[in-house]
Amino acid sequence: MSKEKVKHLNGVFASVFAHAGRLTKEEAKEISNLADHEFDKAYEKAAIITDKVMQTDGNKMDKFLEHFAEEIEKYTEHYGGKLFE
Repeated sequence: MSKEKVKHLNGVFASVFAHAGRLTKEEAKEISNLADHEFDKAYEKAAIITDKVMQTDGNKMDKFLEHFAEEIEKYTEHYGGKLFE
């Protein structure tokens, strides 16, 4: 996986914390080390994930992991969708 793809996933992960009120948007951007345009894409993906998690009954952490795993799979498609083989 390229460094940029890992940075994007890191940006999505940090941005979920921002959407949950645990970090500021600026802190999430700093953690991601992405350019403004790329961070905006990661931040939008995190908003979608956070919305889906917040609409869930039951264990929200399980739902977060499920949705974040889907995002990882998208970025590992060039490995056949599997990070670990």
